[in-house]
Formats: sequence, C-alpha cells, structure tokens
Amino acid sequence: MSSKMTKGSAVHPIIQHGLSKLGKDIALARRARRLSTLDMADRMGVDRGTLRRLEKGDPGVSLNTLAMALHALGMLDRIIDLADRASDDIGLMAAHEAVPKRIVRSRTAEETGPGGSLCDDTAKNDPEGW
Repeated sequence: MSSKMTKGSAVHPIIQHGLSKLGKDIALARRARRLSTLDMADRMGVDRGTLRRLEKGDPGVSLNTLAMALHALGMLDRIIDLADRASDDIGLMAAHEAVPKRIVRSRTAEETGPGGSLCDDTAKNDPEGW
C-alpha cells in the first residue's frame, strides 16, 4: 500500500479512499443542484482550483473549505453533528458502563455516633420506625 503525502505527513490509503469518495459525493451534489464549478466556488468564497482539489479528495484542502462547500449545498448540519456524542455508540456504551451498579446513601452526622458508627436510637427518633 502506498501512502500519499500532504504537508509533510503521509495519508493512509483508507483515509485517502474516504476523502476521494467525499469529494465525488460533493461533486455529485453540486451537479444535482445544477451548479457550475464557477457558481459553487463563488458561493464558497474560493477559486475554482480549490473546489477542484476538494472534489478530487485532496487531503490538503482545509476543513473550512469543506464546511463552506457543505454550507453552499445546504448540508452544513451534517458536519456540525459529525462527531456528536448522541451518535457515538462507543462513547455511549462507555458512559453507560461508568454508571454505578448501585447507589449507597451516605450517612449524615446525626445517623452516626462517635467514631462514625451508627447510633442504636435512630429508629426511636423516627416516628414511623424507618
């Protein structure tokens, strides 16, 4: 497997494949909206060359450029919720596992006698015997 380089760091082939698919999907969405590359680039505030690089899956294109493209396509909500914790199954499982199995009520100073032991007369003070 060969890796592509961007700004001095290698891009893993799986990442490059994902970026290429993303670029193709953006190009398809642009064409489905009948937007020329010039019109799309104008809406994004970039030149056509930057849009072309994005649509080809260039890993050096900025996250800002991607966000501007999605905004121009009316799809900005997709990047906003991309890593939202509500859709993070692993994070949700970890949070669920961190919930204690049982909760032990902490004892108040009234309930404990000298040295922290329970007083025998706690039931006498409670009219219902709880």
